[in-house]
Amino acid sequence: MAILKRTFILAVLMLCSVYLQALPRIAYTGASLVLPGSGEMLMGHTTRGATLLGIDLVTIYAFVATQKEIDRQIESYMKYAEVYAGVPYGMNRNHYQAIQEFPSSDYYNELQEMVLRNYYMIYTHDPETFAELRDEYLFLGDEEWEWQSEQHWTDYKNMRERHQRTKMSHNLALGILLLNRAVSAIDSTILSGKLNKHGSVYFSPSGTEGLMLNYQLDF
Repeated sequence: MAILKRTFILAVLMLCSVYLQALPRIAYTGASLVLPGSGEMLMGHTTRGATLLGIDLVTIYAFVATQKEIDRQIESYMKYAEVYAGVPYGMNRNHYQAIQEFPSSDYYNELQEMVLRNYYMIYTHDPETFAELRDEYLFLGDEEWEWQSEQHWTDYKNMRERHQRTKMSHNLALGILLLNRAVSAIDSTILSGKLNKHGSVYFSPSGTEGLMLNYQLDF
């Protein structure tokens, strides 16, 4: 029974060695693109692979955490604008940007109408386009707003600035995820070239009744 067991283990080790030598280079690169560090680990570079994998796991956590924070911040500043500026909840992004830049819709509308009037009524003499764009660009009816106080407006701007910083962190995490995959894929491609050209798998005695599977990489 012991002989059969050792024979079975030896056969498995031999199959593993053949697999490592026959595995196409593109497989290591593909594995690294999906999960950074995996290609390195398949070739036996566990420390190298674990480092890249660890970076990826930390970055994935940061990416997910910042996305949750972004969603929370959007909900917060929308509710804040609804309570303290009279803005209906769930307006489009441009609306919330205008609310950040102007204390009231009257102030915003006056500025926009002046610009449109100067160009389309005085410069080009096009009253039809003026009327059309006036209805499109001005905030009227339910879209109107006015901050209850300067402090409320300042608090809202601070909320939006924190939101922008969180978005930058989120985008940075995404960039690191992509970069880490590119680095790991290039690294695996280089290592697999060395594996196929300069590597060798062999067995050597281990103790009195065993064999050791070895892989030698020549530089």
